[in-house]
Amino acid sequence: MKVNVKEIREKLGFSQEMMAEKMNISQSAYARFELQKTKIDLARLTVFANSVGMNFIDVLTFPERYINVRDIGKEIGSNSPEIFIHIKIKEKKRTDIMKLLFGDNNIDILNE
Repeated sequence: MKVNVKEIREKLGFSQEMMAEKMNISQSAYARFELQKTKIDLARLTVFANSVGMNFIDVLTFPERYINVRDIGKEIGSNSPEIFIHIKIKEKKRTDIMKLLFGDNNIDILNE
């Protein structure tokens, strides 16, 4: 799965050293993460997303930006709205994103 970690970091003007410090990892570990030489799991992706002030869906789909579900209630005038989220993704990212959201074991159920 291609995640645009480097592009996000550069857009924000952060160095690799700065991101490593924010994520509480070494600079070399961050470089491997950015180059995707290490497995990008949900925990690491969430730490990265939090470090740059994004949610992991926005990181996965960057540079696209999707609605912030925390603010949707304000947008439609309700404190507990029924929420439907539509995410447009490239076909090659679909399975990876579904695995992140629902776990490896549940992906087959969703495809039935």
